[in-house]
Amino acid sequence: MIRKPPVVTVWAIVVLSVIAPRIASADAAAEMAAKLQNPLASIRAIMTDNSVGFDTGNTDGTSVGFQIQPVYAIDFADKGFTLIPRAVIPIVNVEPGTDRPLLPQPLPSATSSVSGLSDSIVQLFYAPHLDGDWKWGFGPLVSIPTATKKALEGPQWGGGVAGILVGNLSENVSFAGIVGNHWGENNFNTMMLQPMVFWNFAPGKAIAYNAMITADWNADSSNRWTIPLGVSWNQTIDLGGGHGFDYMIGPYYNVERPDGAARWEIRFMLTWLAP
Repeated sequence: MIRKPPVVTVWAIVVLSVIAPRIASADAAAEMAAKLQNPLASIRAIMTDNSVGFDTGNTDGTSVGFQIQPVYAIDFADKGFTLIPRAVIPIVNVEPGTDRPLLPQPLPSATSSVSGLSDSIVQLFYAPHLDGDWKWGFGPLVSIPTATKKALEGPQWGGGVAGILVGNLSENVSFAGIVGNHWGENNFNTMMLQPMVFWNFAPGKAIAYNAMITADWNADSSNRWTIPLGVSWNQTIDLGGGHGFDYMIGPYYNVERPDGAARWEIRFMLTWLAP
């Protein structure tokens, strides 16, 4: 005689079959989020860092920046370090008179906006494998003259250096900071500071500050700094098979800005994470 399993057992199997994949997916999403919040992590991804700036230039119009950032980390486990090459390929649409960090001066006055590719930057970070809670890395920056229009030229041929610090402020709060300086043609000299703070309140979900602070050392003191203040919603989704998708979006107000820079902006990032 075949005994039927207890009703409780049957329901337990049904419930576990439903929630187990969700738990696994949540764990994978949390792991992916931790990697994406760490610029020194060994990942392969295509990121985009984008902004829609309002009240820009002479017309108080809207300017758009779209950056493609491919990353392909190479882990040398036997050597005890990771190399992280990445590129920054900026595509912009800016109003006349707009001041942007990668452009050495505000765009000349014109009757319409200017669109195209600006100068690209290649980065290479060296990150030793460390046992402590805090990690660091550093490396060179090289700019390449890829601008499709003269008005969109930035540093052109140039270079610099940047350092990275990564760690956890608490069990659920992670921190990463990138600081560097870039020199280029036409006396281009700009400092870049990118602090990133993530409060991970659920698997794959976080509230974050992630924005670029810049200083143009050739500008006068009243037009030197761009300092955004705001907050972003960040979510990482496990797509299965080691693939993931991450998005971040939020408003930022420039509490300090040069003439012609955006008064405030919507920042959004989209990332595809490869196995």
